[in-house]
Amino acid sequence: MQTVNCKKLCSLVVLSFFKRFHRFESIKMQVFTQKRNPLTGGTEWDVQHDDYDYHQEIARSAFADMLHDTERNKKYYRALQLAIEKMHNDGKKANVLDIGTGTGLLSIMAAKCGADTITACEAFKPMAECCLKILERNGVSHKIKIIPKRSTELTVGEDGDMNQKANILVTEVFDTELIGEGALSTFDHALKNLLEEDCIVVPDSAVIYAQVVECPTLQKWNKLNDLADDDLEIMLRAPSKMKECGGSAAVHDIQLSQLPRQAFKEISDQIPVFYYDWSGRSSIDKKRTVKQEFNSMITGNAQMVFMWWELNMDTEGKIVLSCAPWWGHPDADLSSERPQDSIPWRDHWMQAVYYLPQTMAVTKDQVVTLVSCQDEYSLWFYLQNNQTQPKNYKRPICECGVHLALSRTHVSYINDGRRSKKLLGQIKKELSKDSIVLDLNGSSLLGVAAAKISKFVYILEPMQLHIGILNNYIQENAIDNVRIIPEITKDVVSEVTNVICDPNFSSAILPWENLKVAYLLHKYKLESVCLPDGCEFWAMPVEFNDLHKIRVPLNVCEGIDMTIFDALVENSRLISDAEIEEQPLWEYPCKCRGSPRKLAEINFKDLKPTMAGDGVFDIVDASDGSHNINGFAIWALWIVGGKQMSAGPTDLPVLGQLVEWDMHTRQAVKILKHSQVLNSTDKWSYQVVCDLDKGQFNLSIDLVNKN
Repeated sequence: MQTVNCKKLCSLVVLSFFKRFHRFESIKMQVFTQKRNPLTGGTEWDVQHDDYDYHQEIARSAFADMLHDTERNKKYYRALQLAIEKMHNDGKKANVLDIGTGTGLLSIMAAKCGADTITACEAFKPMAECCLKILERNGVSHKIKIIPKRSTELTVGEDGDMNQKANILVTEVFDTELIGEGALSTFDHALKNLLEEDCIVVPDSAVIYAQVVECPTLQKWNKLNDLADDDLEIMLRAPSKMKECGGSAAVHDIQLSQLPRQAFKEISDQIPVFYYDWSGRSSIDKKRTVKQEFNSMITGNAQMVFMWWELNMDTEGKIVLSCAPWWGHPDADLSSERPQDSIPWRDHWMQAVYYLPQTMAVTKDQVVTLVSCQDEYSLWFYLQNNQTQPKNYKRPICECGVHLALSRTHVSYINDGRRSKKLLGQIKKELSKDSIVLDLNGSSLLGVAAAKISKFVYILEPMQLHIGILNNYIQENAIDNVRIIPEITKDVVSEVTNVICDPNFSSAILPWENLKVAYLLHKYKLESVCLPDGCEFWAMPVEFNDLHKIRVPLNVCEGIDMTIFDALVENSRLISDAEIEEQPLWEYPCKCRGSPRKLAEINFKDLKPTMAGDGVFDIVDASDGSHNINGFAIWALWIVGGKQMSAGPTDLPVLGQLVEWDMHTRQAVKILKHSQVLNSTDKWSYQVVCDLDKGQFNLSIDLVNKN
């Protein structure tokens, strides 16, 4: 990293301002909105486009991978073709209704397949307007009628939105839970009000599968464990109310195929728990409970349920679209080195984890009952056997506060034994029975643990939910030398002998938002920092296997011109989205395409109020050919007791090989608009500015333009 002097720092800041001003100068209307500063914890005024909210919605929904999902597109296309052919073969007109048409892709497919009439509804006005332009661009605007309404608002009749009921319905109103976007009520209303009795629905039906597993790795995402040191001595016992809490029924959507296969054991086979007939041959139940017995495959602890679903696209069940992880996927190549790479990738429909309210010990071949519960929008699960019977099957609700206050990733971070042992080992070295400690992060347990080896501990924490968790630990462990404070006073500063901080705040999203520790150290002029020593920020060019699909343009999709949609999304993205976003990269494989480079280094024991730097690096260090690059990965590396603690790669990345990422933190990524084929003569650059007085950290990173 090149250090920049104060004059250049000012130039960088001014340049940044004028770029921002020029960006908004061309926008007709702006509004002032309040946003939270993650470093200071305060709110600040920001200038935004007056239609910021809907531009953000377009940006979030658009460069998503859904329309890049080739398997989805082709199977919808083929199922529509068969449905229209069947109507024609039966001597009927094919009258198609497309609910939630979005870009109009499915309606255009229906037109290309020879549908006689097509009515499409889209309630989001900007998308409906975009759809009209796409239809015109593709020469089918005269064949498709767009109604800017919800399907439940459509009318049928001579003066209605539809002259007659449709006999073919095509729609995609599914999410990871299948029913979370209101699919049940959408289909139910359409069948009763908008469709003929002998209609064909694409997709025809769906099945939800569940698999009971033991997975200590993912259980770390669910409940807080006892906190142990390197000698396996329990320093903090988890409160009993947390161990007994049923947790939250909120779905944990996840790329299960990226979970290491050795991380879990199957207690049951995949069990079909719910069947949905979208065609109307049987009624749609909006609330039900299903009990199914199975024989446990192993002796172990049933901790959670893995869930996924599949769609039967046609009436004969020959066209099946599966969202299963690789070990349950019908198209997986189980003989390949990485079978997860042999199945279609999608991020709009992942798999789900449902944590059981209580872990159940099971023995091999024991008869166990899986209780699957469903309401109109969600699912949850229980287990029972002859010895254990739940009092009821109500949707689990958190009663311990952890599932309300902390994200699942943050819970897993606190439970990460390798990291916590390093932190605990360091405070044992630094603190004594005479230490008066100030802990700057009340969303961790480090301060409470420090109380076991110190004279007194102040914990900075203004959030009531976090305070409740801390008080539960204090009570459970009979600790009486801790005081939780909402702010730091001069009296506290004068009394403190040691300052500690777990460098992972529950409020942080991007890696540098954890620089809240540096901001607090600077603001209150705190000395005697014993943990952490400092931090570094690193970056490298990468080639994502699939993640880039959430941002790259469509251009042409199944022979349909989507460039108008691309332009709409790109415009909205520039208005509403930051160039750099957070991602849990362990779920999104990527290859290292250049050596990791240090962008910034901050020494907490010798803090400078401002810091700036820039640099230019070669894309690759070798001259042995070219590489595909579609993004950059950025992460933090913390220094604890002079040793590195990575919140990024778990091992040194190797050029051309997949990177192993830390599962308990999130990294930052910049996705390039287009993949680039680059070689050793190509370069990338960065600029970084940190101002602790204002609580600001800005980073820009990009390829160097050869021109």
